[in-house]
Amino acid sequence: MAGLSRNVQAVHDFLRLLEEKDIDSWIELWAEGADHYYPFGTKMFPRHIVGKTAVYSRWKDTPDLFESWEFPITDTWEDGDTVIARFDGNCLLKGGKRYRNTYLSIFKFTDAGQIYEYHEFFDPIIAAEEFGLADINYT
Repeated sequence: MAGLSRNVQAVHDFLRLLEEKDIDSWIELWAEGADHYYPFGTKMFPRHIVGKTAVYSRWKDTPDLFESWEFPITDTWEDGDTVIARFDGNCLLKGGKRYRNTYLSIFKFTDAGQIYEYHEFFDPIIAAEEFGLADINYT
């Protein structure tokens, strides 16, 4: 995408490679000692993953859960080594169930342009309901 900074382009590449289910290329965007956080992950996701190898282990089989997934970016903000991206998740699980959520992620980049810190915020109630991990009653 013409006109994007290197780090904003890396965010676009991050989501495109996920959509393509190319985790082997996707992990190359990460620095060796990277930190990956799920601040609202509850017990569904580890709150903190340390290191590129651990991030790969966490993500390598995730694409197999989905027939398809899309993550269109709605906004990005950049300041120094940090990019904040707001994007939607439109995912079709194997078996035909649809999973949609909204994400806000914070990416921090090394001088070489690799991700050294990543925070993924999403609605854990939607995730828990859609993945059958919780039955939420609003009445």
